[in-house]
Amino acid sequence: MSEDEVPHDVINPITALAAVRYPSNWALLVGEGPFLRIFDHGTAQILASCRVFETQAIHGIAVSDRPREDEDSHRVVQFLFWGGRWVCFGKLRHDVKEGSPGIEINLAQQIQVDGWVLDATFKHGVRAAEQDASIQKKANAVLVTAQNDAFAVHAGQKDRPTVRRVASGSRSMLYSAHIEWTHNGPILIASGTVFGEVLLWSFAESALASKSDLPTPTQLHHRYVGHEGSVFGVRISQPLPGSSRATSKRLLASCSDDRTIRVWDFDGNDIWETNSHKSNCASPSRKGDGRQVSTSRCVAMIMGHQSRIWNVRFLMSREGVAVISFGEDGTAQVWRLLNVLGSQGPMLPEERNSGSLAHHQAYAYHFGKNIWASAVFQGQNHSHMACTGGADGRVVAYDICQPLDAVKGGFLSRHWTMQDVAKQLEENQPVALNDAHSTQTWANDTTCFRIFAALEGRWDIKREISSALPTYPSGTFAGEAVIAGRILGGDKIDKEYLYTEHGTFTTDQGLSFPATRQYVYRFRRATDTMSAWFVKTDGSSAVDYLFHELQLDSATEADDADYPQGQMVVRATGYHLCVEDHYTPEYKFLLKHGSLQEWTLSYRVKGPQKDYHTEATFLKQNYNGNLVPANQVEKEIPVPKPTDHQGDYVISDEILEKDGFKSYICLSSGSFLTTTVRGKVLLGVLAPPGSNVDEAQLQTVVSPAAKWKLIGHFDVLKSSSIVARSVGSDYVFISGNDGTIYRYNSQEKVLHPVSIPDRKVAFLHCQKLHAQSSSSRNHVVLAVRLGLSVAHIYNVGTTLIGSDLQLQSRPLLIAFPESWVVTSAWFLEVLEVWVLGSRHGALSFYDAANFSIDTPSIPLDVRPDVHGSDAVTTIVPLPGGTTAPQATQFFLTAGRDGHYAIHTITAVRTMSRSARLTIWTVHRSAPPFGPNIEGATFDQQSHELILWGFRSKDFVVWNASKSMETMTIECGGAHRNWYYTPRNDGSDGGTFIWTKASVCHVQAQASSLHRVFQSGGHGREIRAMALSPVISHNAGSIRRHIATGSEDTAIRIWSYESDQSLRSGFKCLGTFTKHITGIQQLRWSGDGRLLFSAAGREEFFVWRVQPVPCLGLGAVCEALCPPVTDDGDLRIMDFALKEIDTDSYAQARTEWEYHIIIAYSDGSLRLYYYASTPFRKSFDLLQSGMYNSVNCLTQTAYLDPYICLFTCTAASDGHLAFWLFPDISTTEDPTHITFPFKERTPVPGMESGRDMSLQYPCCIPLHQSYIKSIFVVPTEIDGKYLIVSGGDDGALGITLVGFRPSTVEPQYERLLIPKAHAAAVNAVVYVGKGYSSARTNENHAYRHVLMSSGSDQKIKTWIITINYGPSRVLGLDVDMIGDRFTSVADVAALAVTRIGPRVRVFVAGVGMERLDEDALDGVLAEDEQKSERDSRGLDSEAAAREDEEKLDWPPVTATT
Repeated sequence: MSEDEVPHDVINPITALAAVRYPSNWALLVGEGPFLRIFDHGTAQILASCRVFETQAIHGIAVSDRPREDEDSHRVVQFLFWGGRWVCFGKLRHDVKEGSPGIEINLAQQIQVDGWVLDATFKHGVRAAEQDASIQKKANAVLVTAQNDAFAVHAGQKDRPTVRRVASGSRSMLYSAHIEWTHNGPILIASGTVFGEVLLWSFAESALASKSDLPTPTQLHHRYVGHEGSVFGVRISQPLPGSSRATSKRLLASCSDDRTIRVWDFDGNDIWETNSHKSNCASPSRKGDGRQVSTSRCVAMIMGHQSRIWNVRFLMSREGVAVISFGEDGTAQVWRLLNVLGSQGPMLPEERNSGSLAHHQAYAYHFGKNIWASAVFQGQNHSHMACTGGADGRVVAYDICQPLDAVKGGFLSRHWTMQDVAKQLEENQPVALNDAHSTQTWANDTTCFRIFAALEGRWDIKREISSALPTYPSGTFAGEAVIAGRILGGDKIDKEYLYTEHGTFTTDQGLSFPATRQYVYRFRRATDTMSAWFVKTDGSSAVDYLFHELQLDSATEADDADYPQGQMVVRATGYHLCVEDHYTPEYKFLLKHGSLQEWTLSYRVKGPQKDYHTEATFLKQNYNGNLVPANQVEKEIPVPKPTDHQGDYVISDEILEKDGFKSYICLSSGSFLTTTVRGKVLLGVLAPPGSNVDEAQLQTVVSPAAKWKLIGHFDVLKSSSIVARSVGSDYVFISGNDGTIYRYNSQEKVLHPVSIPDRKVAFLHCQKLHAQSSSSRNHVVLAVRLGLSVAHIYNVGTTLIGSDLQLQSRPLLIAFPESWVVTSAWFLEVLEVWVLGSRHGALSFYDAANFSIDTPSIPLDVRPDVHGSDAVTTIVPLPGGTTAPQATQFFLTAGRDGHYAIHTITAVRTMSRSARLTIWTVHRSAPPFGPNIEGATFDQQSHELILWGFRSKDFVVWNASKSMETMTIECGGAHRNWYYTPRNDGSDGGTFIWTKASVCHVQAQASSLHRVFQSGGHGREIRAMALSPVISHNAGSIRRHIATGSEDTAIRIWSYESDQSLRSGFKCLGTFTKHITGIQQLRWSGDGRLLFSAAGREEFFVWRVQPVPCLGLGAVCEALCPPVTDDGDLRIMDFALKEIDTDSYAQARTEWEYHIIIAYSDGSLRLYYYASTPFRKSFDLLQSGMYNSVNCLTQTAYLDPYICLFTCTAASDGHLAFWLFPDISTTEDPTHITFPFKERTPVPGMESGRDMSLQYPCCIPLHQSYIKSIFVVPTEIDGKYLIVSGGDDGALGITLVGFRPSTVEPQYERLLIPKAHAAAVNAVVYVGKGYSSARTNENHAYRHVLMSSGSDQKIKTWIITINYGPSRVLGLDVDMIGDRFTSVADVAALAVTRIGPRVRVFVAGVGMERLDEDALDGVLAEDEQKSERDSRGLDSEAAAREDEEKLDWPPVTATT
């Protein structure tokens, strides 16, 4: 394999995936367009790569499950690749001996099939030696096409395969198919049709060996009907558990355009019998009567995903059957198949149509839309592994159905109640690692479980309904509610009640009528939650869909005047949105001496047609308001068995008043500290002391319990405590009711006070100092106390004075701005500057060098609205300290507005040590999980940015450097006590601790639960690409950046690395998201510091781009062009830039001015003046014009002849128009414009004055329809421009435009090349000037080289020759000198850069690719400057550095 065949420089959608065993691990085969990459599943390293097809993308890979060993001791595995109508055999060979050099791929000759191939397979479950020799000679594999035809494919001799049609099913057009070819059985085919049917048919294996040309008999077994859209995926399962090979009971799954997944069953006995095909097989090629064709065997159905579903696969295990689906929404969803297996294994006939699919888990690891490829295989311990590839070019592998209470592969999830902790503390004995007590009894003692158990029984109910709308009646309902247990309706549910109420409703007008309703209440042990569900109205009382989940609060003493003293109240809330109606339920469970005899339920319903409030009271029947007799009240509710829930249940005061978890802090990945409501400080250790906590705990197969230790019991910590820990320190600081701050040392395991009692602490921050100093005070603590407008700062040491730490009675003081509430803080040690964040999104800065213990210090600077009006939750510095020559440091802030920002701060100190601060924001972005970002850190080893926060009820950890979600935990939301700490070892692991329903939960993982083999790029098709000017980042580091904009609304900045060890030469430096519609166009400024972007809904943004440590590139959207309509429904089609004062590209440059012409989709054209200075960033509308109201302007570009300025536009009617542009070169005020030649050559419709509209004096018909791309380049002839255009008609337009001083109307020559491409020409790009020649003394030939591409995936190179005679153009010659294929579909943009004689082409569309064009050597003219450098002896690197010194980026030049 040559190096040119190795696809290092492509990011395309993943179209095929397969897994193969080698030698002790799995290898992943990844089809990316026509290219194949093979990854080692264990290390994620590339083993081999090659190009399979010349132009066709790989659509599927079939793998033989029976490898063989050749004579050279190489293990050989056979493959079959297919794509479109093409198939190709391949062999993977690797040395089975130790120390083998690797693997190699051998490909056979490609062959074409009569039809679009949908699926192919080898024979499974039989060794090569056991196969029928007659079949081996005729077929190695079988495939099926979109015409429902089956073909036999044989590898042939000398890698020359053969293919022949062997059978044809029912004539239907197919979207999907699956073949199952097993040992001693028929070849079974499932076909999904365009019209929503699923066909199950087969033919005998003996047909593969037949020499007859007669049609092979086939059998149509089932025609499954039910889908309401085209069937995109079908799958036949393996034999069900409990069925023998002889009976072969199976299932069939299908997915459709209607977003449903359906599971069908069929009986293998009939298929085996009807496929005997012995002497009586002289029947037609297709047979099947009404008795054999079934339409009523759907055993389960569910609607899943947010959009279309592309494929499904079965997951078979000892625990049952599941289905995994892959959708257009970019997610993989796992569904449990319930009630499908009968008591003897396979489903019994009378049990059909009674199954269901229950959602189990979702995996969302891709950007944008569409998972196109998937592979599922069994890993170690028979666990299922999934690998998915999407339209974003990303390849991800992960475990499926990872249990939440297992320790496997570095994953741990545990939970404890206070009873578990108390019991262990009482026993005072070490807990063994294999003690599973903590997971066996946790739910039995929770308040949620006890309340749920006490609900069962009969209740008298009275409900008051008060409606604000006359259309909904008010009144009173009185009756009875019966809450009774019943058979569970889901695999995740541990107990279920059917709630039924009957009674009479009486309106305020006196009208009465009977009323009834039903709900289902469920309890789930794994999450310790109650939930209410709607039931179906068909009389079955079956669960329909979720109503709301109850969020329980802690028990409190009743403070309502309606309730007697001594009662305890447990409150719970929920929420439900029904179309446009908002339901807000509130529960109150009233407990008297632990007995639940009364509870209330109120609803607030608000919507367009509803506005009412209900209040219902439930009283236990036979309850008269008195206490239950003492002999009937049990001290604790017994743990009921699933079938023993009888009678009344009471909840004791002892249980309700028990201790509870309060605050958490992690000491390491294997130990944590917690405070309790009653003032205890507990240490939880997840592995024995002295062991390797990380490995011993996280890699243990059995479930470990925590070892709990009581550090102490402090009255000052009762009911209120706040904890803080310094990163990289063993010290934790704790404060309670009396305001004393304590220091806890994880080595000593004791608490020492570090401050005297004071007001209660509301905010606490501690930080380890790293500066070398003789002082022993190496920690700083900032405390904000209730009721004070100042913060106290303590410098704390780690050495004891006598037997205690030295107490600080007089801390340093800093004053807050008015109404300031501190939510975050950080001390920038080297700069001696404190940064504080507030609840309202502002930052304040303090000079620590001038703090005083007598006078509170005021802030040096206050920056409002850094995070809008939402709290600043975290402040952290970037690694690397400060930068020279001034003291400059980068730091990050994040807030609950869903954004994080990178800032720089420069401190310049005077002789008196006072500081002058300069603060800039250099990057601002929003992770996809938002809006609550609660914390951030930079990994100490990899320096990657890690963010964490909440997305609805999920806690999410996001690696912003990798754009990857590394942890997702359903914890109930942000309103609870929680703590997270990352591992900080580059592994993406971490530990999360939280309280839910009075239960302490811990989840720890050693690394991310999924592995990214290939990062990919945009999730949708790329619409715009711009190549920056050459930029020198550091000495010797010269590069150009590639900006791409996509329909996924994201802008990505790439650098191109030519290192062949990389999987792709494209390296993403940053992703910027602010647009809400697809990107339409991108342009760089002349110095590469500004990036302009345009999109739909009139979005035109200006981004300031510059390098940022740890992130690559940072960007801030510094300005937005005002919309031109009220609703913003126009699309910006294109724009052009004209920079003012381009003479200065110095490092210190801080001002930029532009004239920007913008073309809109309504045919209008607008001219703006944009100024970017440290004090002003604004747009001024200067002029506007209208092409017409029928056609859309599609392209625009500047022309700059010496007489005046023109703008060239292209339109959807195929015309080029030339607009007279205001003269901006004769005035110092760029906002004041005039038009030249107004008096000498008036243009019809033009008037003098400032309010004159833009006009186009010339319009040239060129293309038949939509012009999709143009470029303009000046020629060697004075006043003449070459305009090349690509149209929707597949033609290439060449226009030579000239201008004369006497008139504003241009003269032009045009040439149209029809059928330049087989489809629309979406992109044209100028490469450079060719060698010019003088044919005679007066005639010259000027050559220009360009490239074009479009929807036909062809890149063509053209030379345009301008034959110029005395004072006139003699003619235009166009020659095509290059025609090559690109793997990028629907090419939308091209960019080129020259490296000597080599031209590097970047292609963007549905993917990205880099191509090198060597054929232009000797065609392109050498640059005159390059010839001059060569004469001076400069090498290319030195010449480039000299040439681009004026474009060097300064360390920090950004916007405030």
